[in-house]
Amino acid sequence: MEMNHLHKELHHMGYHHSAELVTKLIEEDMSIDNLTQILEECVPPHTMLPDDITILYNQLKQVATFHEKYQPILLRDLTIILMEIIHPSTDSAVIFLEDDELNEVTELYSGAVVGNFDAQLELGHFYQSINQDEWAFDWFKLSATVGNADALYMLGNYYFMGKVVEQDLEKTYYCYKSAAEKGHADALNNFADMYLRGEYVEKDEKKALKIFKLAAEKEVPEAMYTLGYMYENGVGTIVDLEESREWFIKSAHAGDVFAANRLGHEAVENGRGEEAISWYQMAAESGDSYGEFNLGLCYENGIGTTVNLKKAKNWYKRAALKGDEQAKERLKEL
Repeated sequence: MEMNHLHKELHHMGYHHSAELVTKLIEEDMSIDNLTQILEECVPPHTMLPDDITILYNQLKQVATFHEKYQPILLRDLTIILMEIIHPSTDSAVIFLEDDELNEVTELYSGAVVGNFDAQLELGHFYQSINQDEWAFDWFKLSATVGNADALYMLGNYYFMGKVVEQDLEKTYYCYKSAAEKGHADALNNFADMYLRGEYVEKDEKKALKIFKLAAEKEVPEAMYTLGYMYENGVGTIVDLEESREWFIKSAHAGDVFAANRLGHEAVENGRGEEAISWYQMAAESGDSYGEFNLGLCYENGIGTTVNLKKAKNWYKRAALKGDEQAKERLKEL
């Protein structure tokens, strides 16, 4: 929003002093005193604000000093708060923070605006956790300027998804590349994926295989799963079903539910019911609805166990509550 429009909106609301101070913030060096006066006039005690704006308000009002390079973000955040006062939102997420948690994220903000790059990174993660990706992106971008691998990885994700910013595979590639070169595990996996799919770069399956192995060495479950796929199908390497299965097993044990369900299906197909149940159980215990559905099938049909419709219904209910349509159908039948 243009500041002259905000100036008019504040005058219209009767916040004349704040309207003049907003102009000063733009035309002169920002001062904490002016910032505080605006917040005091426009957000009197007991003002009801959405939870995310309340958090931002608490962060902003506790700022005692800041580096001038972060003035645009302070202005942005002040504008967000003021626009909520001028045009209250009708729908907002519920965010519950204990007092010590609120104090922690407030301190992160105070650290971020004086140039603490670690605080900027953590603040970005916090904003992402409350679905404020636009706020998060700016702090990740600032933290990435000093080469923080995690911040670079997060930026790569934003550029790839086209969330907050337009999709940009070139920027995605270089963010992942920079983070991968610093040893960031998930960045290595995504960097390899770009070579596997030929996204921005020319497809290079052998190079992808090599990089996926580096990610797998860092215990990335998805990289292990992809290696299983590559050895199974001879992608970037010769077909090696034994090597493939070993990677699927490693992936499942590292927490990949796709690998666990896959191994369960393989066990069913080969008449190893008890083994199938153990793999499905692994997926289900991770909260995977498909694993829960598959466990329900095992108990309904006596695969690797005796028929137990009570347990079958229980697992189907868990999956159905997560939206699994197949589970809902089985519950209707039972």
